[in-house]
Amino acid sequence: MNDPPPPKPAPRTPLGTRLLLAAAVLAGMLLFAELVVRFAFSEPVPVRFTQDTTELQQLQLDRFNDVLASDPDRFWRLVPDSRLPEPGPESRGPFFGLISNGRGFREDHQLAATKADNETRILFLGDSCTFGYGVNWNETYVATCEDQLNEQYPARRFECINASVPGYSLYQGWRVLDVEGPRVQPDLVVVCFGFNDRAEWDGLSDLEHAALAPPAWLAVSRLAGRLWQLGHDRPARTSSRPRPRLSPDEYRGLLSRIRRRTRQLDARLVLISWCERFQVTDDRDERTPWQFELHQFAKRHRVPMLDLVPQLQGWADHENRPKLFLDIIHVTPATHSRIAGRLVETLRPLLTAGVPPQ
Repeated sequence: MNDPPPPKPAPRTPLGTRLLLAAAVLAGMLLFAELVVRFAFSEPVPVRFTQDTTELQQLQLDRFNDVLASDPDRFWRLVPDSRLPEPGPESRGPFFGLISNGRGFREDHQLAATKADNETRILFLGDSCTFGYGVNWNETYVATCEDQLNEQYPARRFECINASVPGYSLYQGWRVLDVEGPRVQPDLVVVCFGFNDRAEWDGLSDLEHAALAPPAWLAVSRLAGRLWQLGHDRPARTSSRPRPRLSPDEYRGLLSRIRRRTRQLDARLVLISWCERFQVTDDRDERTPWQFELHQFAKRHRVPMLDLVPQLQGWADHENRPKLFLDIIHVTPATHSRIAGRLVETLRPLLTAGVPPQ
């Protein structure tokens, strides 16, 4: 009797099919892990955001925290379409009224996606001084500059975009320019920083805090961000001395980055050196290291700059002068208006055709 033939081996699953099955299982496991991480852990908040909101509380300005949101790139940003109550018996403080439009700019309208042929856009990057601490949105030197330019050049349309945020340093201004610049399509970029940059919050600078965040391409996955942070420890302090948010050297380097990015956007850069009250009332000849870097940078690269120190000193010496400051750094609506006039004079040569790039 003949033995039955041996059974044929089961057909082997094609390699491509096995790889697809393994990939599907792995994707399912990663998706499950992502959901677990999102359920078990809240979205990480930048340390700088916590420090800023804490400082606002200490200054009894915590109402402004309601219009701030955490941002992994800029540390914090304005919540789009925000307003605060107008000043009144039960509502006082330096922040009120319109705070932001849908793009997070301090504007009362939305910016058109496409720039008109006869339109000139000027992007303003700054801190609370440019944002308009203590004044209404239409009393800032940004809004007044727009009004004056449109009045003096009726054949053109000027859009002055206030992208400033209270508490910002030059680092955060650079991030705004890098992200918002291509969308805004500015012809001119006006930059005014230097006060918050010297604040001492902890042992790390803004640049070092930024390096602690996962790369932008990992932002979509909270699991990947957590794994990235496990391999990147907080850098050790190199000194026991307090460190500013930006050292003068870091400030200088960021000015170069802003100039480079502005040129990539085919725009012109303009700098403003802000004036502090002590430079009008006390140490009139003293300049901060950050102001010094700004002056040197403008001179070295031939960047137009409006120096407000001699301007406000002259206004303070004038007979029957109006009140210039609200506090040690922020200015009154009348001063905003006068600053706008000086800025228009600074911008005028740049508004002519055929100006070579910086």
